[in-house]
Amino acid sequence: MSAPYRRKLVRGTALAATLVLALTAACSSDSSDDSATSAGDTTSAAGDVIDGVDQTDTAGTDSAADSGPLTIYTGQHEDFVQELAAAFTAATGIEVAIRAGDDAELANQLLEEGAGSPADLFLTEEPGPIGLVDGAGLLAPVDPATLAEIDQRLLPSSGNWIPYAARARVIYYDPAQIAEADLPESILDLTDPKWAGRFAYAPSGAFASSVSYLIATLGEDATLDWLKGIKANGINEQKNGKVRDSVEAGQHEFGLSNHYYWYFLAADKGGADNMASKVYYFDHEDAGGLLLPSGAGILASSAHTGAAQRFLAWLGAADAGQQVVAGAAASQFPVAPGVDSQADLPSLADIAFPTVDASVYADPTAARELIIKAGIA
Repeated sequence: MSAPYRRKLVRGTALAATLVLALTAACSSDSSDDSATSAGDTTSAAGDVIDGVDQTDTAGTDSAADSGPLTIYTGQHEDFVQELAAAFTAATGIEVAIRAGDDAELANQLLEEGAGSPADLFLTEEPGPIGLVDGAGLLAPVDPATLAEIDQRLLPSSGNWIPYAARARVIYYDPAQIAEADLPESILDLTDPKWAGRFAYAPSGAFASSVSYLIATLGEDATLDWLKGIKANGINEQKNGKVRDSVEAGQHEFGLSNHYYWYFLAADKGGADNMASKVYYFDHEDAGGLLLPSGAGILASSAHTGAAQRFLAWLGAADAGQQVVAGAAASQFPVAPGVDSQADLPSLADIAFPTVDASVYADPTAARELIIKAGIA
């Protein structure tokens, strides 16, 4: 990612036009799939929907609020957000400026800026930072029609932001050393001495989110015991990419990580068939298979609320922004029902994951404190 807070103005360029043409072709070819297009094809009581955006739902608002330009603060992969912004600009004519940085740093900046923030939207990679901003009362409610476009298992209870992409916690494993059937039934089992020295992990933001989930479901004492077991039995590779590379190189039988790092390497190697390791998605609801949503919300202080609502409606629509998510090099899961990634990911409908109110991720303080207390750094 580029240096924090670097600002870019993304306009409706030739690249954006190409993206829109690609989206149009994709929508035409999928027209027979009702589940993939129902959200974007719905006509509301307010009027027509074009490119996943209700064209009249902001009638009566002032033109500045409805036409932008929009400023997005984002901790998501910058290239990914640029793809989304360019396609949105091409579809609507609304210009977008991107301020890229670290999720947590930008969340803290928004807390400091408060009602004086120049941001219209906040797009995160992790669910925690947007939950923190939401908990501070800085986000505006999302149009209910937009919320209805998203897999309902992923929505926050507040209704003040939408998931627009998601990452699964998975196990990478080396089939030359361990069969899929012999992998742990649950990551809670990894405290058993039989797993000592056999697996890798990294104390990343997603790992901290898993700890937050365990605190919410098991309590702090049990979660601390689990962390101490992970510290005793696992190999801390510090970074998710190193977990992937070490398993791929046969240095560990398996490792805990996020799904998309494996798909990045598979793409570099010319396909999954060229990988020595494999990805295991839990076939039952387990903390090791959490689905962590990336979030998008509108700042309550935005002067362009109509345009910002249009952005979220477009972003969540099965025939608009979700098509960009599906085809992006970021290899994340689209979250509109019926839309599948083009990176050979399984469908969300086919994988098991715990249903979690994303508010549990909003404050990572307790998780970080337990991780340190367990001796993991």
